[in-house]
Amino acid sequence: MQFTTSGSKNAPAVILIHGMLMTGEDPLVFGKYLADEYYVICPTLDGHAEDGSELESAEQEGRNIVGFLKENGISDVALIQGSSMGAEVALAVRRECARQGVNVGHCFFDGGPFFDFHPVKRFFMTLVFRRLTRIFEGDPGQAGEKLSRNRFVKFVAKDKLDDVKPILEQIAKRRHSFTNQTVKGMVKTCYNCILPEFTEEEQRSFVFFFSDEEPARQSKPRLKKAYRHAKYRDIRGYSHCGLQFKRPESYAEMLKKVIRGEDI
Repeated sequence: MQFTTSGSKNAPAVILIHGMLMTGEDPLVFGKYLADEYYVICPTLDGHAEDGSELESAEQEGRNIVGFLKENGISDVALIQGSSMGAEVALAVRRECARQGVNVGHCFFDGGPFFDFHPVKRFFMTLVFRRLTRIFEGDPGQAGEKLSRNRFVKFVAKDKLDDVKPILEQIAKRRHSFTNQTVKGMVKTCYNCILPEFTEEEQRSFVFFFSDEEPARQSKPRLKKAYRHAKYRDIRGYSHCGLQFKRPESYAEMLKKVIRGEDI
């Protein structure tokens, strides 16, 4: 696992966890607006960099991230934020922090698909993800356009595909291979998601944030059953995790409000 950081190490720590196919550089689109007040930590998840690593599970990623905190003497975290698949990893990080005595102020889960699908459906999603990731094995110059035409990408973006095309092109230029193990790890993280138990007090520090039309929003009933004391917020007019890329400065200000314990 690789880490990109920004801001002063003496400032309160904030962890920003990217979504599937992305890297730790991508959350800095909005993370740079946090770096004036916070020490911004952006991990690149296993299997998402050319370092020979492979993604196995959200729980393993959680252990890796908390291991980084421990190695760097960080015992307090102001915010854990995760986007899309990164939201499941953020939940695992929160659980690992509780186990290892790292204090966490707040958590913000943006567009996480917190599903637990039947094994047959997970098998189908493995085929879908393999088809998606094979786009990176071809001509890098055509990968961005192929991503825009991919059925799964269209399904997630709905009618807001133009909003995400810039980030798709950026992803296509940077990344060209994903192993079968990493694809399996993606499916496990998104569609065999474990919802750990948290105390009422811990749940009250959670914000689950969804765009009103995105497919991941369908996991809300499962979340509300497990975390009835958490906060749930929806936004209209944006694609999956769209606010952070369309209005990154406003998104960062919203996260600052979460850290301060203010309503959004």
